[in-house]
Amino acid sequence: MQYKAILIDIDGTLVVPGQPSVRPAVAQAVNNLQKQGIVVVIATGRTEFAAGKDTLASVCPDYGIYANGACVKDKKGKTVFEDRLTAQNMYTLVDFCEDYNYSLAFSFEDGYYVYVEYEAMKQCYGMITGHPEHIKDGQDQDRHLESMPFTAFVLLPPQEIDKYCQKYPGLRFVPYSEGKYDVFKPENTKAAGARVLLEKLGIQPSETVAVGDGLNDIEMLRFVGLGYAMGNAPQATKDAADRVAPSVEEDGLLSVIKEVFGV
Repeated sequence: MQYKAILIDIDGTLVVPGQPSVRPAVAQAVNNLQKQGIVVVIATGRTEFAAGKDTLASVCPDYGIYANGACVKDKKGKTVFEDRLTAQNMYTLVDFCEDYNYSLAFSFEDGYYVYVEYEAMKQCYGMITGHPEHIKDGQDQDRHLESMPFTAFVLLPPQEIDKYCQKYPGLRFVPYSEGKYDVFKPENTKAAGARVLLEKLGIQPSETVAVGDGLNDIEMLRFVGLGYAMGNAPQATKDAADRVAPSVEEDGLLSVIKEVFGV
């Protein structure tokens, strides 16, 4: 099969968790793919703001699927697709987290604004990504007056999710790790964003490779012609993939690129 595009997750796939940016050898391999005419797409839970040069280094993707599929953009920043949380989605999350003092951030174009428990979120995000500067103090709770957020990120005990969903149905909680959750509309998955983008490009899912490590990558790995789970992925993600690559610490993405594209 001659593959025409590759979808690449960031955290735990392209970038080692806790490190600020992609390793040079991996970045070079991705750049070499583009020289061969392969369409490179970043597919991440991050917003575009948090997937910039400070993280991607020399990697300049052709397209980005951001916020778990809620936003798709081209390399010039032109929006291909977007869908945002509703006011009700946002207000119910704020009310719930304020009642129980759970840290809550919303993802906007220009950063992650923390509406509840700012310091806890800044520390957590900084440890995960190495970029605490992406976190902004939004405890005035007015950023959404400019535009609604794409997704949310919340720190709470697992058992609290059922409590929230029973009271306020309509959102999906996907763990980054235990106690740390991406929150988004169920229809806004990376696979859904990929479907919109591939249709625009005239590329079939069967002509596409995807690489990821998270539970939010499962639909994407199943959607494409060849899905790779990283060696550091949870078992559910590995079960959804066609193949398992070495871990991100072992530069597993580099192995995928060499195996599939010979670069």
